[in-house]
Amino acid sequence: MITALGKGTVLIADENPERGGRMKNLVSSIGYDAQVLDSARQAIRKMRHRSVNAIMLSSTIGDMQISVFLENLRESNIPTGTVVYGKGIDTEDAVAWMKSGAADVVLRYDDLETVKSAIRRAFSHSIRVHERRVSLEMSQTHDIPQLLYRSKIMGEVVFKARKVAPLKATVLVTGESGTGKDVLARQIHTMSGRGGPFVALNCAAIPATLLEDELFGHERGAYTGADIARKGKFEAAEGGTLLLDEIGEIPLEIQVKLLRILEENVVTRLGGNQPRPVNVRLIAATNRDLKAAVKRGTFREDLYYRLKVVEIHIPPLRNRRKDIPILAMFFLRQASEKHNLPMPELTPEALAKLISYNWPGNVRQLKNLMESLLIIAGTVIDVDDLPGEIAGLPSGGDSTAITLELPLTLDELEKQVILKTLEITGGNRTRTAELLGIGRRTLQRKLKEM
Repeated sequence: MITALGKGTVLIADENPERGGRMKNLVSSIGYDAQVLDSARQAIRKMRHRSVNAIMLSSTIGDMQISVFLENLRESNIPTGTVVYGKGIDTEDAVAWMKSGAADVVLRYDDLETVKSAIRRAFSHSIRVHERRVSLEMSQTHDIPQLLYRSKIMGEVVFKARKVAPLKATVLVTGESGTGKDVLARQIHTMSGRGGPFVALNCAAIPATLLEDELFGHERGAYTGADIARKGKFEAAEGGTLLLDEIGEIPLEIQVKLLRILEENVVTRLGGNQPRPVNVRLIAATNRDLKAAVKRGTFREDLYYRLKVVEIHIPPLRNRRKDIPILAMFFLRQASEKHNLPMPELTPEALAKLISYNWPGNVRQLKNLMESLLIIAGTVIDVDDLPGEIAGLPSGGDSTAITLELPLTLDELEKQVILKTLEITGGNRTRTAELLGIGRRTLQRKLKEM
C-alpha cells in the first residue's frame, strides 16, 4: 500500500520470534518494508544508521523499559514514531507511554486495520517531529523562504533564478495571481548574497496619490502634515532588494520617475531637489500582460524593456501538478503549528483529488484550503472533507504516479532539502551549510551518507 506519506520502512522489535514473524507478515501485507529485531537496543542502533518511518515495539520487550526506550529516542534525536503493542497492557502504562512520545498503543495487534492505522499515526508523528525540529533550527538561524517543488518546469524556474541572483540585473517575474511571485523574489534575494534588506511594496494596494510618497519618500514640509522627513522604499532597501509587486498598476507619471531611478541610480524625495544615490536591486512582479499594456498606452515601452532585463515566468499550479503533494503537506504542517493543532493524516484518495483540481487561485488557494481543512476536519482528511468542486472530480490521469513520488521518508526529506539548497547556492557547501543552519562538517557527513 502506498499512502500520502510515501512507501515506508517499519522496524519490529519483539523478543518472541513467532510473534515478531506474524507482525512482519502483517506489516508486509499492508505494503511496507518490515524487519524484525529481538531487542530494543538493537532497534535503537539500527535507527541511528538507517531511515525508519515507524517502530513496532513489543510491550514485553525484555532488555529495556518502554519509557527508557522512548527517552533514548528523544536523547538520540531520532524522530521515528513508536507503536507499542501487546495484550493486557495496563491503562496507566499506556497513558504514560503516550505522554512520553509514543505515537500509539495497540492491544489488537493481530487486526489488519488497527495495525494499518497505528503505522499511519507513527508515520505522521515522525514527520511532525522532524519538521518541528527543522523549523526550530531555521528560526534560530536564517529565515529562508519556502520554495518547494517536484516538477521539472519549476526546476527550470529555480535554475534561472539561481543564475540571475548574484547579478544586479533587474528581474521581471510574471505569472497568475497566487503562483508565488513574491516567494521567488525573496528566494532571489536570499541567493544574491546582498547584505541589505528585502523590501516589498504592493503597488495595487497603495492609492495613486500616496504611491509616489511610498516609493520615493518626502522631505519635511513637502506637504501639509509632513512634519518630518521620511525615506521611501528605495532608500529603505539600500544595499538590498526592492520588490515592486503588481507593477502594472503604477500610473504613467510615476513610471517616468521610476525609469530615471533605474537609469541613474538616484532618488529624489518629494519636496526636495537633492538626488540621493541608491544601491538597490529591483525585482518587478505582475500578473498582467505588460506588452499588451504598452500597446494600449497604459505602460511605458522604455520602462517595460528596462524592467525586462531578465524575465522569469512562474507557471500556474495546474501546469505543475507534481508540486501539489509536497506543497499540500507543507501547508498542512505549517497550519498545524500556527494553530497548535495535531497534524492530521491526508488520505491518498483526498490527495488524488487535490492533484486533479485545476486551482484557479494557484498556490495561495491551496495554502488557504489546507489551513481550513486542518481546522474543520478531524484526525484524517478524506475526500468527504474537501469542497464539492474538488471532491466531485474524477481522480484519473497520472495522479497515482505523482503520489508515488512523494519524498516523505525522513532521510528523503532531508536529502531533498540539502540537494535543493546546494542547487540554489551553485554547489557552494559553505553557503549551503549557512542557509541550512548546520556546520560545514555536518553537511559533509550528510552528503557522504547519501
